[in-house]
Amino acid sequence: MDRRITIESKHLFRFVLVVLLFLVFSLRYGEMDPPLLLVFLLVVFSLMLRWRFSIGTAWMLIDAFLLALCSLSLPAATILLSLYLFYFASHRNLLFCIPFAVYLAVALQGLELLIPLFSLLLGALVGVWELERMQLRKEADDYRLRSHHLEAETEHLLLDYADAQHLSRLQEREQIAQTLHDSLGHELTAAHLCVKALDMLLEKEDIGKAKVSREQIEQRLSSALTQLKLAVRQLEPDEKQVEQSLVKLFEDFVYPVQYTIRGDVALVPPALQQVLHSAIKEALTNVAKHAKPTKVNASLDCNNTLLQLVMENDGVMEQKTIGTGNGLRYLRRRVERLGGSMSIQKGLQFKLLITIPVRGEMGL
Repeated sequence: MDRRITIESKHLFRFVLVVLLFLVFSLRYGEMDPPLLLVFLLVVFSLMLRWRFSIGTAWMLIDAFLLALCSLSLPAATILLSLYLFYFASHRNLLFCIPFAVYLAVALQGLELLIPLFSLLLGALVGVWELERMQLRKEADDYRLRSHHLEAETEHLLLDYADAQHLSRLQEREQIAQTLHDSLGHELTAAHLCVKALDMLLEKEDIGKAKVSREQIEQRLSSALTQLKLAVRQLEPDEKQVEQSLVKLFEDFVYPVQYTIRGDVALVPPALQQVLHSAIKEALTNVAKHAKPTKVNASLDCNNTLLQLVMENDGVMEQKTIGTGNGLRYLRRRVERLGGSMSIQKGLQFKLLITIPVRGEMGL
């Protein structure tokens, strides 16, 4: 299990501030008298108050000015201004640091000048670290938000696709019912009436008219059978029309496409035909946007069990478009939802390979 220790900037700020307090107290321990001790405790109280409550940095500026005025009569307290330099620098208020840094440079001498300089540098480092953490946190939040929106959009697309397939099936059923009603309803109704008339004629022993009625029944049933065959042929998918729509995509493309279609496209179910059409269109769109090929190769193989599409181009991909775009990402989701797979190979050529089982799990 990966356990990472993260240090918050506020914890680092407090740690460094405590170290600076201890350092200043050590330097002034030998000179510590009641007035200086009181000033030191007031400074500590001011800092602790800001740990507990969220108080604006401008109020800290007032405390620093009061301490500067106090140091005019109590010079030993001047070095305490180093703590305020650290505070302002860590909160990225460098303009507040300027007057106090100048005052300390004039008032302090020797090695004591290292304390405000050290405080200023540490404060700047803590401030920069906090700024970078805020930017990284914002980028992470933006990434999570975009991922959430992308997942929601993908889910909506998949739901819309499923609804479209359901609506398509309902429309096909309605078309079948309408076709059977229009083609067979009249003939079968007429044949049914002829059968009733035949029964009546046989009861009256009118053989001549009974033969005529029987002939009419045979004609009606023969016509109904012909209408049924015609309706079935109308309901069957038109292989040529499906293949022509795919060929049109290749031939209308802006770059020359060498395509090969093997197998019976009519064996592909209507749901897969739609995905196949979208896959070819998206692949060609991706080539037009991100590549400059001299030729594009496309190969489609379909049989009773498997549908495989391979598309290649020799165009040079631009650096900014090396990643997978939204169109291909959505296409991958649809293919995987149908139980298939999609792979992309990038090298001297860009190759897209899509494989979908024809009679497998459709996911609908």
